[in-house]
Amino acid sequence: MATPTSELLYPLQQGPIRLKELHEKPEVIEETLREHKEALQKVEQLGLRPLSPLVRVTIWGLRLYVLFMVVIVIVNVIQNL
Repeated sequence: MATPTSELLYPLQQGPIRLKELHEKPEVIEETLREHKEALQKVEQLGLRPLSPLVRVTIWGLRLYVLFMVVIVIVNVIQNL
């Protein structure tokens, strides 16, 4: 049995709050959005990690393998025409 949207619970630091109560307490929504924005900024500051040489070689090997297989498929299609 599906739960109506108005009965959904949202876990917040203050505890679960029903959706109807969220409309009555905009400060809770603002606090949650502020926390989300802060977390997003922290994640964006992390940046990308450099790839190790082994991972780079593996990626290039896979790229070459895909190109090789594309050529094989094209040759097989041409031969079967």
